[in-house]
Amino acid sequence: MLELNRLAYCVQQSGYTVDFGNDVIAQNLDGGPSRYRRDIRRNSHLVSVSWVVKLRGYQYLTAFHRVWMRNPSQPFLAKLIIDDELKDYECFFKSAIQLNSKNGPVYTLSAQLEVNALIADDAMDDAIVVLGGNSPDIFEPLEELVNKDFPNALGG
Repeated sequence: MLELNRLAYCVQQSGYTVDFGNDVIAQNLDGGPSRYRRDIRRNSHLVSVSWVVKLRGYQYLTAFHRVWMRNPSQPFLAKLIIDDELKDYECFFKSAIQLNSKNGPVYTLSAQLEVNALIADDAMDDAIVVLGGNSPDIFEPLEELVNKDFPNALGG
């Protein structure tokens, strides 16, 4: 199997957005609500990313994009936070890399990636929804500790 190129520079965490792939198709009707049906599972995500780098990083990212353009059907790996934690995702450049600004030695770049969705764990999703629906505070025990238990312990 061909080894995929790995993007060495992590994207700026505060500088990216994820438009999650939708596995549902809506058909508008003349009256009433739309009709919804399941589409292909694991539709890809569109992820807008940015980097803030110096000259070497700028040269690396533009070269990485040019190397990818030689074989654009071949994905590359990038570490992203999409589902819940930093993981490797197979990506394609949906747009060319853009130079957004150069301020002294610092370059700000951006691009849009098409990212293959990971396989969802249906049983885990079901469990999270059941637990969260029965007791929303189960996911925020720190909030209860800080806002209720701690003031009560101090006699407040």
